[in-house]
Amino acid sequence: MPLKEGDPVVVWIDTKRVYLIKLDKEKRLDTDKGVIFHKDLIGLEYGSSITLSTGVKAYLLKPTIHDLYSKGLKRPSQVLYPKDIGYILISAGIGQISKVVEAGTGSGFLTIALALSSNAKIYTYDIREDMLKVARFNARILGVEDRIVFKLKDIREGVDEKDVDAVFLDMPDPWNAIPKVYESLVPSAALIVFVPTINQIEKTYFAMKNSGIIDIHVEEIILREYQVKENAVRPKNVGIMHTGFIIRGRKSI
Repeated sequence: MPLKEGDPVVVWIDTKRVYLIKLDKEKRLDTDKGVIFHKDLIGLEYGSSITLSTGVKAYLLKPTIHDLYSKGLKRPSQVLYPKDIGYILISAGIGQISKVVEAGTGSGFLTIALALSSNAKIYTYDIREDMLKVARFNARILGVEDRIVFKLKDIREGVDEKDVDAVFLDMPDPWNAIPKVYESLVPSAALIVFVPTINQIEKTYFAMKNSGIIDIHVEEIILREYQVKENAVRPKNVGIMHTGFIIRGRKSI
């Protein structure tokens, strides 16, 4: 299907030059390999290639969750990585849920991933208005803003939504929000918490257990990428190892 104004596009030049844009016929993308005018991309299709003024090719790709980490989105706060987001989506039962509550919106990467992966309505809470503005901007680039309700509110004071299919918390003291979010969950629904330090695990675990959450697991996802050269395949020297801990469980009756 031909690309049209307003469509999100990943412009892939090489592994170090990956740009996520929203097509606007009045805009241009400046790179060290040449200038790309958005208007020249309208009418092409995902998978097409264009040749820049330097003779280098750029490819037009349909954005995936992994492309959230391309240049083009705002990241003023630490964001969740694909290795963690993928596991969180599976744990939440993506594809089987219709209402999700999230607290700690930040840059909105998980929020957007939830919207891209399911037909669920996402209600995301944050106490910082500037973070909500960033997340809304990023969601607008990907075209999922209308699927998300952005709420300037402290979730520790209560959850407005009822009969929620999954709750995700990414905040400094999730244990103080767990009793409130527990009330909003439907039986068997998933509660998933992300914390960056070991010190936060114990308080979170027992707050979940004491609230009535069962099947609780504490996990860390490790990802190692390999570099491939002829007769020299080995792990890369630099990679994303520890990012945080996922604590997940489900509500009992």
